[in-house]
Amino acid sequence: MNELTINDIMARWRFIVVFTVIFALVVLIASFLMPVKYQSNISMIVIQKQSTEKIDAFSATKSAEFLSNVFTKVVYTTSFFNAVQDAPFDVQRNFSQDSEKREKEWKKMISVRKANNTSIIDISVVDASRKTAEETAKAIAYTLATNNAEYHGGGSFVEVRLIDGPNTPIRPTTPNLVVNTVVGIIIGFFIAIVLIYLFPSKFISKNKENIVVINTAPSEDGSQKENDETIVQDHFQNVQGEIEFDEEESDIEIDNLHNRISAFNGK
Repeated sequence: MNELTINDIMARWRFIVVFTVIFALVVLIASFLMPVKYQSNISMIVIQKQSTEKIDAFSATKSAEFLSNVFTKVVYTTSFFNAVQDAPFDVQRNFSQDSEKREKEWKKMISVRKANNTSIIDISVVDASRKTAEETAKAIAYTLATNNAEYHGGGSFVEVRLIDGPNTPIRPTTPNLVVNTVVGIIIGFFIAIVLIYLFPSKFISKNKENIVVINTAPSEDGSQKENDETIVQDHFQNVQGEIEFDEEESDIEIDNLHNRISAFNGK
């Protein structure tokens, strides 16, 4: 395979543009067919109340961080799931009856993480219904704020408060049409380049063979003297930039040329 240059590739810019646009349109159409998901976000903070007789400020902070780590695990448990379902909010209740499948559905629905070196917990709830996502986020915040004592031994010295949210955008989180389209353009462009590189014969025009004609002409004393070789190089190119070179037809033309030269020398 011949080495390709940037100019060879850019000469096929029309193919690159058309392929990229088509690929991006396919990605955009696929995005429209994807199920719509809404996301609601809340932030909770774990507070370890200070008691001058038992704990100092630094120890209280470290204790709150530890408890926030505990709550990030608690949220996925069956007991917490049941408490959320019993909360006075319009949450999703059509989970699977199978405990294993229900656990997977719940973990797929929510995402929990703790902010580094803080006692803040960020919780996201995703659902096909915007209302259900927001109501579930409210139920989680309510359960953590009112029933947190069931998951630690700090009693009334531990408090969990809602500090942000629920924040639920009006537009769905997924699919993101703009991001998907941009990604489709980038991927389509690189695929077009790879296709040109892998199959250059389909896209890059070829340089055809050289035709060498040896012209022999008589000298003044009647002897045959061979002149310099004349190299004729023709680039056969159709509208698409490529045409096959017919070797058999070329041989006939060369023979005819030699016959004409011989006839001229014989005069």
